[in-house]
Amino acid sequence: MPFFSNLLSLEFRLSGFPWLLRHTLQKKKTTILIFHQPQTAFLDRALTALKKRYNIIPFSQFLRSQNDKTTVLPKRPLVITFDDGWANNYDLLPLLEKHQAPATIFLIAGIADTSHHPWFYVVKERAFKESLKKMSDPVRMAALKRIGFEENQNFEERILLNREEITAMQNSGLVEFGSHTLTHPILPGCSDSKAAKEIQLSKEKTEALTGKPCTIFSFPNGEYSERDIRICKKAGYEAAVTLDAGFNAQNNDPFKLKRISVPDNGNISELLVKASGTWALFKVLSGRQKRTRRHSGL
Repeated sequence: MPFFSNLLSLEFRLSGFPWLLRHTLQKKKTTILIFHQPQTAFLDRALTALKKRYNIIPFSQFLRSQNDKTTVLPKRPLVITFDDGWANNYDLLPLLEKHQAPATIFLIAGIADTSHHPWFYVVKERAFKESLKKMSDPVRMAALKRIGFEENQNFEERILLNREEITAMQNSGLVEFGSHTLTHPILPGCSDSKAAKEIQLSKEKTEALTGKPCTIFSFPNGEYSERDIRICKKAGYEAAVTLDAGFNAQNNDPFKLKRISVPDNGNISELLVKASGTWALFKVLSGRQKRTRRHSGL
């Protein structure tokens, strides 16, 4: 499958369609990319390719343009984000400095700076992991308990960023931090009280880790309800990012910001095709994906 995926990506890139999207739909809209744990060599090549085609800006600059409509962004503005706050994201700092590429990392704030592991890291079987995402939160937690997982258990290996690494990245002037909840539940499946705790307390925890205000939030798995947006607003966030594919205009709802998922490794053709929105458009037109993610409400 990777061979055919790579071949298709190359064909799309050579078709000129990604270039067309970059110079039309993306020209005056902000594209937000999401990585997780990109490999160092790949990210080096990725940043080189992206900088040739886009203007990489800090998330905070994009937010200013949302709040102040007179703020002018460069053509083809692009924001880079990382979800979860993996410890090996720290190894990427020299590359961000080399390319002078600003980025935002969304921390799983209740697990950062600890030796705890997020539940989805412990579950290795893909089918079981996907089924857990569809369960209500109490059912999910019960299923995890049956396989011996407890949210507060300590492991020998630390896999998320610690306070010292967060401080060093923040002091570089290139990395901003946001919240990705305390423990990464699927929020629409949570009770009102747990959703409020995960959203509100993760803001406080992120601020304690960084020493700076936390104004942006990332919905785990891209899933959210209108209730979750109301909690974000009440907690004092200014914006939230989803996994709805697309680009962001100045009049977009700041709590439903679109992001495009790109690979953590692979070939540059795949990266550029996905960053341009070509891949998502192909999936929609071919019937392989709905235009928007389904968002449940409680």
